[in-house]
Amino acid sequence: MGGLAVAIIFAALCLFFAVWNPVGALLPAIVFTVVAFGIAKRRRWSAYGGALFILALSAVAVVALARLGLSRWQWIDIAAGVALSMFAAWVLFRAGRSMPAVAAASSRWIWMALAVVVFLSPQLMHAYVISAGSMENTLLTGDRILVRPAVTPPARGQVVSFRYPVDPDQIFVKRVVAAGGDRLRIENKRLFVNGSAVDEPYAVHNSRSIDPFRDNFPSEPNVPLPSFWSQELQQNTVNGELVVPQGRFFVLGDNRDNSLDSRYWGFLEEKDFVGKPVFVYFSAAATPGQVLGGPFGGPPVLLHPSMIRWGRMFKGL
Repeated sequence: MGGLAVAIIFAALCLFFAVWNPVGALLPAIVFTVVAFGIAKRRRWSAYGGALFILALSAVAVVALARLGLSRWQWIDIAAGVALSMFAAWVLFRAGRSMPAVAAASSRWIWMALAVVVFLSPQLMHAYVISAGSMENTLLTGDRILVRPAVTPPARGQVVSFRYPVDPDQIFVKRVVAAGGDRLRIENKRLFVNGSAVDEPYAVHNSRSIDPFRDNFPSEPNVPLPSFWSQELQQNTVNGELVVPQGRFFVLGDNRDNSLDSRYWGFLEEKDFVGKPVFVYFSAAATPGQVLGGPFGGPPVLLHPSMIRWGRMFKGL
């Protein structure tokens, strides 16, 4: 297999996946198309640049997946994928070696810079797709967001992403409503912190019925709670209010009637936070099943352009 064939195959694969994730896959498709064109014109650094681009993408994938704490068998699958990518990069590099060494200096620096940017960008911002409606209408199912890694403890009212304490492999997005030392209660769906009602224009209540635990919190649970949280809830409830321990945080979803949040599993610690969502970079109307379904997570939006929510593109959070 020659370098031209590798570039064409990778461009075609990226175009295929772009049906589900145009923002994430169209750029690689364009890059590999440029690589194929350059190889056809016998430009050495087009082949070298394609090899560097593949290596950078592979490194990004390995780093991102390593954060998830994968099993041994998952690592074997990843190793197979990396081996295939290395082979493709080697084919491109070998194709470059067979071409004339004539190339503008700017060409090699552009390809090197692209590889560095591809590798470093995901280290500075993490991309996630929203797969549930617990943060509506701030975040909708099908929103794709960029998250800046956590550096300082979050402030009250800030939207945050974090590892779900019950299952750390899952990443949740909620809003911090109380921090260490705060006293909170929910009374008939209204949030009070330190004795004062909180103005929450972002909070959504889709149900008129009052749930005795969800909407009047803290109170006697009417659903099973994790044993550790059931004990903490009793220990930290004082005079009808929940007192947040120092160094802990309490979070709620903006969709208050349909959110698996601190009411049901407890406090967060600073180590649980992944980062702060910065903006929505792409959005398409989708159900949770569609988001968790396609090759990149999401419906085939390029086949149904009306699903794209253009007004949410680059919406700050």
